[in-house]
Amino acid sequence: MLLLATLLLAGCFNPDDIFPVHGTVTSADPVEGQVVRLLRDPSPAIGPTCSDAKPFKETQVDAEGKYSFDVFRAQAMKLTGGSPFCFRVETTFPSGSVVSTELLGLSGEESLPPFPDWRAQPSRVDGVLRFEPVTPLPAVESFEGDQVAHRAEWRTEDGGLAWAADDLVGGFDATSMALVPLRQPLGFGDAALEDFSGTVVMHARTTVVGTEEGPFGNRNVRTLELQSGDTLPLAGTRTPISRGLPCPEFGSPCPLTDGLLSSVDAGNTGGPTTVMIFTLPAPTVLSELVLRGVETDALLMGVQLLDADGGTLSLVQHELPSSLWNASVPSFVLRPSRDGGVEFAPRSDPRFVSVPLDAGVPVSALRIGFAGGVDSVSELSLFE
Repeated sequence: MLLLATLLLAGCFNPDDIFPVHGTVTSADPVEGQVVRLLRDPSPAIGPTCSDAKPFKETQVDAEGKYSFDVFRAQAMKLTGGSPFCFRVETTFPSGSVVSTELLGLSGEESLPPFPDWRAQPSRVDGVLRFEPVTPLPAVESFEGDQVAHRAEWRTEDGGLAWAADDLVGGFDATSMALVPLRQPLGFGDAALEDFSGTVVMHARTTVVGTEEGPFGNRNVRTLELQSGDTLPLAGTRTPISRGLPCPEFGSPCPLTDGLLSSVDAGNTGGPTTVMIFTLPAPTVLSELVLRGVETDALLMGVQLLDADGGTLSLVQHELPSSLWNASVPSFVLRPSRDGGVEFAPRSDPRFVSVPLDAGVPVSALRIGFAGGVDSVSELSLFE
């Protein structure tokens, strides 16, 4: 009986079973002969992404844009224990556009969404970044059905992230008392540009809800990661009055005002800091505060403008953008816990924030507070 059960089990899990993975690439240009790559993480899938995927197979697209891979069951999972491998399918167009998707488990035939050659055509008009979306935007935003989100990243020549903006954020609907998606312009104002120079690269994520049910009854969902080959060089011309301003609690010279865009650990005694204080060399009328690379779990921050005697001239409350960029692809990080150990927690994307200021009179100092504390910041800038 045991031998019969073993033979039946082996028949159900034939290592020579083939799991086809196929799809198409689309472009205004001919695509025949374009290479599509299949990568595999050598370790069984245990996280939300294929973090260590290595080249596994590649094929070429036919004249109709079609491609296909044959993956054996023995290549898709460990036969001892049945743990699945994580795969990534990706291609690069002659235009420079890149598209990929990940398969966290392969247990049968996979038909992937079309890979488009995204031409974003970014331009900056009146402090707003304009671009062509990767797919037509829905008339009404909803969490139901397919999703599309765009992100613009502006990096300097040495790789520093000077600014980033997302077009899909979360908002609160008072009628339904629920979180709803909101579409917003990509703000790239003069203060955001500061005196940095670099290149804007456009990214997109599209989540496609399939019509077929998955192996466990759940709807088949695929997320495409896209990067447009169209880029935009930008250079700012405004130097903040805060450049070189001291911040003794973070060391000297102050790493938050040096213009180097390096991420600074803002934690103290193993936890996030809640207040940062900056004193100006002379009373100054301020118009704007810019924060780059803010990592915090809370959305609410406050800016207290002080006079020479420490009195409050104005208090500004500001809500940080609640990006939905990682809504379908969450990421995690190990962080210090209150008991002195570490904890596996959701990672908050670095936020880039511009806060208008208007005390009406010269300001001598600022006290910047974060409701839930801030873990890291890359740069702080003040403008007249």
